[in-house]
Amino acid sequence: MEISTPNNVILHKYTLADFRACVIDRLRLDGNFVEPYKLNDFKPAYGLLFEEYIAGYDYFGWGDIDVIFGRVDHFLKDLLGKWEVLSFSEFLPSNHFLLLRNTHRNRSLFQQIENYRTLLQSPDHQAMDDVAFSSVLMSQPNVWFEELHSTPHIHWRTWLDGTFNFPTRWTWNNGQLTNNLDIGYEFLYFHFMVWKGGYRDYYLPSPNWEGLPASALIVDPAATAFTLSPDGLKTKAGDKLRPLLKAGLDASPVYSLRRRLRIKRIGLGL
Repeated sequence: MEISTPNNVILHKYTLADFRACVIDRLRLDGNFVEPYKLNDFKPAYGLLFEEYIAGYDYFGWGDIDVIFGRVDHFLKDLLGKWEVLSFSEFLPSNHFLLLRNTHRNRSLFQQIENYRTLLQSPDHQAMDDVAFSSVLMSQPNVWFEELHSTPHIHWRTWLDGTFNFPTRWTWNNGQLTNNLDIGYEFLYFHFMVWKGGYRDYYLPSPNWEGLPASALIVDPAATAFTLSPDGLKTKAGDKLRPLLKAGLDASPVYSLRRRLRIKRIGLGL
Protein backbone atom coordinates (compact mmCIF):
# COMPACT_ATOMS: atom_id res chain seq x y z
CA MET A 1 0.00 0.00 0.00
CA GLU A 2 1.36 3.39 -0.99
CA ILE A 3 1.48 5.89 1.87
CA SER A 4 1.39 9.61 1.21
CA THR A 5 3.92 11.53 3.29
CA PRO A 6 5.09 15.16 3.56
CA ASN A 7 8.19 16.14 1.63
CA ASN A 8 10.35 16.04 4.76
CA VAL A 9 9.34 12.49 5.74
CA ILE A 10 11.20 9.46 4.38
CA LEU A 11 9.95 5.94 5.06
CA HIS A 12 12.31 2.97 5.06
CA LYS A 13 11.00 -0.58 5.01
CA TYR A 14 12.63 -2.36 7.93
CA THR A 15 11.57 -5.67 9.44
CA LEU A 16 12.19 -7.21 12.84
CA ALA A 17 14.45 -9.71 11.10
CA ASP A 18 16.46 -6.78 9.68
CA PHE A 19 16.80 -5.34 13.18
CA ARG A 20 17.95 -8.62 14.66
CA ALA A 21 20.60 -8.93 11.96
CA CYS A 22 21.75 -5.37 12.62
CA VAL A 23 22.15 -6.08 16.35
CA ILE A 24 24.30 -9.10 15.54
CA ASP A 25 26.42 -7.18 13.04
CA ARG A 26 26.97 -3.86 14.85
CA LEU A 27 26.72 -4.70 18.53
CA ARG A 28 28.11 -8.24 18.30
CA LEU A 29 25.19 -9.48 20.37
CA ASP A 30 22.79 -12.33 19.79
CA GLY A 31 19.84 -10.47 18.30
CA ASN A 32 17.74 -13.51 17.50
CA PHE A 33 15.83 -13.22 20.79
CA VAL A 34 14.68 -9.61 20.20
CA GLU A 35 10.91 -9.17 20.30
CA PRO A 36 9.00 -5.92 19.57
CA TYR A 37 8.80 -4.60 23.16
CA LYS A 38 12.52 -5.22 23.67
CA LEU A 39 13.15 -2.50 21.06
CA ASN A 40 12.67 0.06 23.85
CA ASP A 41 15.89 -1.12 25.48
CA PHE A 42 17.74 -0.61 22.22
CA LYS A 43 16.62 3.01 21.74
CA PRO A 44 19.84 4.44 23.25
CA ALA A 45 21.76 2.47 20.60
CA TYR A 46 19.64 3.62 17.65
CA GLY A 47 22.22 6.22 16.62
CA LEU A 48 24.74 3.44 16.00
CA LEU A 49 22.29 0.85 14.71
CA PHE A 50 20.79 3.24 12.14
CA GLU A 51 23.91 5.29 11.47
CA GLU A 52 23.57 5.31 7.69
CA TYR A 53 19.99 6.62 7.84
CA ILE A 54 20.90 9.69 9.91
CA ALA A 55 24.09 10.64 8.06
CA GLY A 56 24.10 14.33 7.18
CA TYR A 57 21.51 15.38 9.77
CA ASP A 58 22.37 17.73 12.64
CA TYR A 59 20.28 15.79 15.17
CA PHE A 60 18.91 12.29 15.53
CA GLY A 61 16.48 10.80 18.00
CA TRP A 62 13.50 8.56 18.49
CA GLY A 63 9.87 8.70 19.45
CA ASP A 64 6.62 6.81 19.85
CA ILE A 65 3.76 6.38 17.41
CA ASP A 66 1.06 7.42 19.92
CA VAL A 67 2.04 11.07 19.52
CA ILE A 68 0.45 14.05 17.77
CA PHE A 69 2.99 16.74 16.94
CA GLY A 70 2.33 20.46 16.94
CA ARG A 71 4.55 23.05 15.29
CA VAL A 72 7.90 21.43 16.00
CA ASP A 73 9.91 24.04 14.09
CA HIS A 74 8.16 26.86 15.97
CA PHE A 75 9.13 25.36 19.33
CA LEU A 76 12.66 24.25 18.52
CA LYS A 77 14.00 27.06 16.34
CA ASP A 78 15.73 28.74 19.31
CA LEU A 79 16.95 25.47 20.86
CA LEU A 80 18.49 23.51 18.00
CA GLY A 81 22.21 24.12 17.66
CA LYS A 82 22.61 25.15 21.31
CA TRP A 83 22.26 21.82 23.12
CA GLU A 84 23.68 18.32 22.84
CA VAL A 85 20.50 16.69 24.15
CA LEU A 86 16.91 17.95 24.06
CA SER A 87 14.49 16.21 26.42
CA PHE A 88 10.95 17.52 26.82
CA SER A 89 10.48 15.91 30.22
CA GLU A 90 12.15 17.38 33.27
CA PHE A 91 13.08 14.22 35.18
CA LEU A 92 13.61 11.50 32.57
CA PRO A 93 14.51 11.29 28.89
CA SER A 94 11.33 12.02 26.91
CA ASN A 95 11.58 8.81 24.92
CA HIS A 96 8.29 9.53 23.19
CA PHE A 97 10.30 12.35 21.49
CA LEU A 98 14.00 12.83 22.26
CA LEU A 99 16.75 14.55 20.25
CA LEU A 100 20.55 14.25 20.39
CA ARG A 101 23.13 16.12 18.38
CA ASN A 102 24.36 13.79 15.66
CA THR A 103 27.95 13.19 16.72
CA HIS A 104 29.93 9.99 17.11
CA ARG A 105 30.13 10.63 20.85
CA ASN A 106 26.37 10.93 21.24
CA ARG A 107 25.70 7.93 19.03
CA SER A 108 27.93 5.92 21.38
CA LEU A 109 26.63 7.26 24.72
CA PHE A 110 24.71 4.06 25.39
CA GLN A 111 28.06 2.33 25.94
CA GLN A 112 28.42 4.33 29.17
CA ILE A 113 25.47 2.44 30.68
CA GLU A 114 26.81 0.04 33.28
CA ASN A 115 26.62 -3.55 32.05
CA TYR A 116 24.88 -2.38 28.87
CA ARG A 117 25.76 -5.55 26.98
CA THR A 118 24.25 -7.74 29.68
CA LEU A 119 21.09 -5.62 29.80
CA LEU A 120 20.69 -5.66 26.03
CA GLN A 121 21.35 -9.38 25.87
CA SER A 122 18.58 -10.12 28.36
CA PRO A 123 15.32 -11.16 26.65
CA ASP A 124 13.40 -9.26 29.34
CA HIS A 125 12.60 -5.57 29.16
CA GLN A 126 15.11 -3.65 31.32
CA ALA A 127 13.81 -0.05 30.92
CA MET A 128 17.24 0.97 29.64
CA ASP A 129 15.87 3.95 27.75
CA ASP A 130 14.23 5.40 30.88
CA VAL A 131 16.24 4.42 33.94
CA ALA A 132 19.76 3.44 32.94
CA PHE A 133 20.15 5.95 30.11
CA SER A 134 18.72 8.79 32.20
CA SER A 135 21.76 9.09 34.47
CA VAL A 136 24.09 8.93 31.48
CA LEU A 137 22.30 11.69 29.58
CA MET A 138 21.82 14.01 32.54
CA SER A 139 25.51 13.78 33.45
CA GLN A 140 26.57 15.06 30.02
CA PRO A 141 27.54 18.70 29.47
CA ASN A 142 25.16 21.06 27.71
CA VAL A 143 21.91 19.12 27.97
CA TRP A 144 18.38 20.56 28.07
CA PHE A 145 15.74 18.83 30.21
CA GLU A 146 12.54 20.86 30.52
CA GLU A 147 8.92 19.88 31.17
CA LEU A 148 6.79 20.75 28.13
CA HIS A 149 3.69 18.94 29.41
CA SER A 150 3.13 16.45 26.64
CA THR A 151 1.77 13.51 28.65
CA PRO A 152 -1.24 14.19 30.89
CA HIS A 153 -2.76 12.05 33.67
CA ILE A 154 0.51 10.84 35.20
CA HIS A 155 -0.28 10.52 38.90
CA TRP A 156 2.96 12.09 40.15
CA ARG A 157 3.33 14.91 37.59
CA THR A 158 1.25 18.06 37.83
CA TRP A 159 -0.02 19.84 34.75
CA LEU A 160 0.89 23.22 33.30
CA ASP A 161 -0.81 25.20 36.10
CA GLY A 162 0.59 23.06 38.93
CA THR A 163 -2.64 21.10 39.51
CA PHE A 164 -3.83 17.61 38.64
CA ASN A 165 -6.54 18.92 36.33
CA PHE A 166 -5.96 17.81 32.75
CA PRO A 167 -7.41 18.66 29.33
CA THR A 168 -10.19 16.45 27.98
CA ARG A 169 -9.97 17.47 24.32
CA TRP A 170 -7.05 18.33 22.05
CA THR A 171 -7.21 20.05 18.68
CA TRP A 172 -4.72 19.87 15.84
CA ASN A 173 -5.31 22.77 13.45
CA ASN A 174 -2.97 23.21 10.48
CA GLY A 175 -0.08 22.11 12.69
CA GLN A 176 -1.00 24.12 15.77
CA LEU A 177 -1.81 21.91 18.78
CA THR A 178 -4.09 23.22 21.53
CA ASN A 179 -6.51 21.88 24.14
CA ASN A 180 -9.73 22.89 25.87
CA LEU A 181 -8.12 23.80 29.21
CA ASP A 182 -4.97 25.78 28.52
CA ILE A 183 -6.49 28.68 26.62
CA GLY A 184 -3.88 30.88 24.97
CA TYR A 185 -1.24 28.13 24.71
CA GLU A 186 -0.05 25.73 22.05
CA PHE A 187 1.92 22.53 22.67
CA LEU A 188 4.91 20.84 21.08
CA TYR A 189 3.19 17.45 21.07
CA PHE A 190 0.55 15.35 22.81
CA HIS A 191 1.39 11.82 23.96
CA PHE A 192 -2.05 10.19 24.11
CA MET A 193 -1.01 6.91 25.72
CA VAL A 194 -3.57 7.25 28.53
CA TRP A 195 -6.52 7.17 26.13
CA LYS A 196 -5.44 3.94 24.42
CA GLY A 197 -6.62 1.95 27.43
CA GLY A 198 -5.00 -0.94 29.23
CA TYR A 199 -3.57 -0.89 32.74
CA ARG A 200 -0.84 1.61 33.52
CA ASP A 201 -0.15 2.07 37.23
CA TYR A 202 1.39 5.51 36.72
CA TYR A 203 -1.72 7.01 35.08
CA LEU A 204 -4.69 8.50 36.88
CA PRO A 205 -8.03 6.95 35.85
CA SER A 206 -9.49 8.44 32.68
CA PRO A 207 -12.09 7.49 30.08
CA ASN A 208 -10.35 5.86 27.12
CA TRP A 209 -10.80 4.31 23.70
CA GLU A 210 -11.40 0.73 24.79
CA GLY A 211 -14.63 -0.49 23.23
CA LEU A 212 -14.76 2.20 20.55
CA PRO A 213 -15.16 1.05 16.94
CA ALA A 214 -12.13 1.42 14.69
CA SER A 215 -14.01 4.06 12.71
CA ALA A 216 -13.90 6.34 15.78
CA LEU A 217 -10.10 6.41 15.65
CA ILE A 218 -9.60 7.35 11.99
CA VAL A 219 -9.32 10.79 10.42
CA ASP A 220 -8.85 11.76 6.80
CA PRO A 221 -5.08 12.17 6.19
CA ALA A 222 -5.89 15.26 4.14
CA ALA A 223 -7.81 16.91 6.99
CA THR A 224 -6.62 20.38 7.97
CA ALA A 225 -7.90 19.97 11.53
CA PHE A 226 -9.14 17.27 13.91
CA THR A 227 -9.84 16.72 17.60
CA LEU A 228 -8.83 13.98 20.03
CA SER A 229 -10.84 13.12 23.13
CA PRO A 230 -11.91 10.01 25.05
CA ASP A 231 -14.66 9.77 22.40
CA GLY A 232 -12.08 9.25 19.65
CA LEU A 233 -10.83 11.36 16.73
CA LYS A 234 -13.05 13.70 14.77
CA THR A 235 -12.29 15.71 11.65
CA LYS A 236 -13.20 19.40 11.70
CA ALA A 237 -12.74 22.48 9.55
CA GLY A 238 -9.39 24.18 9.88
CA ASP A 239 -8.94 27.77 11.04
CA LYS A 240 -6.24 30.39 10.70
CA LEU A 241 -3.34 30.02 13.10
CA ARG A 242 -3.40 32.24 16.17
CA PRO A 243 -0.50 33.85 18.04
CA LEU A 244 -0.21 31.71 21.18
CA LEU A 245 2.24 31.17 24.02
CA LYS A 246 4.40 28.05 23.89
CA ALA A 247 3.52 25.69 26.74
CA GLY A 248 6.54 24.92 28.90
CA LEU A 249 8.67 27.63 27.31
CA ASP A 250 6.60 30.74 28.00
CA ALA A 251 4.93 31.78 31.27
CA SER A 252 2.60 29.16 32.78
CA PRO A 253 -1.09 29.97 33.36
CA VAL A 254 -2.19 31.21 36.78
CA TYR A 255 -4.56 28.91 38.65
CA SER A 256 -7.16 31.65 39.03
CA LEU A 257 -10.90 31.72 39.72
CA ARG A 258 -11.49 32.03 35.99
CA ARG A 259 -9.46 28.89 35.38
CA ARG A 260 -11.30 27.05 38.16
CA LEU A 261 -14.59 27.88 36.47
CA ARG A 262 -13.27 26.61 33.14
CA ILE A 263 -12.13 23.36 34.77
CA LYS A 264 -15.56 22.87 36.30
CA ARG A 265 -17.30 23.65 33.02
CA ILE A 266 -15.42 21.02 31.05
CA GLY A 267 -16.09 18.42 33.71
CA LEU A 268 -12.68 17.91 35.27
CA GLY A 269 -13.76 18.63 38.85
CA LEU A 270 -12.14 20.98 41.35
